[in-house]
Amino acid sequence: MTTEEASAPQGDEGSAEFECIEVEIDYPIATLRFNRPDRLNAMSRELQGEVIRALDSFEADGAIRAVILCGAGRAFSAGYDIGGAGPSREDWGVMEWKRHLEGSQGYSRRIWNFRKPIVAAVHGYCLGGALEIAMLADMTISSSDCKFGEPEIRFSQSSTLVMPWYVPMKIARELLYTGKKIDAQRAYEVGMVNEVVPPEKLMERARQQALLLSKVAPLAVQLTKEGLNRTYEIMGFLNALNYHDNLVAILDGTRTEEYLQFKKVSDESGLRAALAWRDQQFKEVEDNA
Repeated sequence: MTTEEASAPQGDEGSAEFECIEVEIDYPIATLRFNRPDRLNAMSRELQGEVIRALDSFEADGAIRAVILCGAGRAFSAGYDIGGAGPSREDWGVMEWKRHLEGSQGYSRRIWNFRKPIVAAVHGYCLGGALEIAMLADMTISSSDCKFGEPEIRFSQSSTLVMPWYVPMKIARELLYTGKKIDAQRAYEVGMVNEVVPPEKLMERARQQALLLSKVAPLAVQLTKEGLNRTYEIMGFLNALNYHDNLVAILDGTRTEEYLQFKKVSDESGLRAALAWRDQQFKEVEDNA
């Protein structure tokens, strides 16, 4: 333990200022937990802002060497909150969606640019934008019960294209064209996660990996991470994400027949019914696969 670590308060919870996340600090590890279990940790604007604030504080604390990112309740996260409170998007066009997406970039880019290693510990469901966040983390440990996917296309929306940088092209096309879900073993096989463990071992294994990372000289980890990130950025990683965000804005700002039907069911019967309607469109084919 360094002098800085020895002088730091042990076991500081640090969650009093947050409503959508929980923070636990057990030096040299900080754990950041999505805490909206009643909504499967759907990532609202409030949650995103709290995550950014927490990461800022972790980065400023020299005694924190690594971060574990996880979720409370039954899932890591079901993705971005498409049914939560907020400004009406009923009449948004392409430019309104473009400004909205530009505002959301700070969240995912903060994960990417965080100077210390992040270990994502995922369970239950890791879907949509949550899968993008898990892939942007430095390492991802999955429980064997976890389901992965980018289902946005099934209600005529799209995701930011993080996935093609992490999995083979054919797999990216399959998952992003169909919105299908895969299990943890398949996610491991295609390179989406580092390893798969039994559910009861998930947090233990994530902490082991975080502790291992904490033993490396912080400057060495920081510079290696910076070098790796810049390598992918030189290859076009950020340009590709920015370009596709423009395409997402065009799609989200276009009232397709499928989107209008999804919206109608959601307005009349609620989001849960709309999601059930959406899934039913694919059930016959998937049940016979």
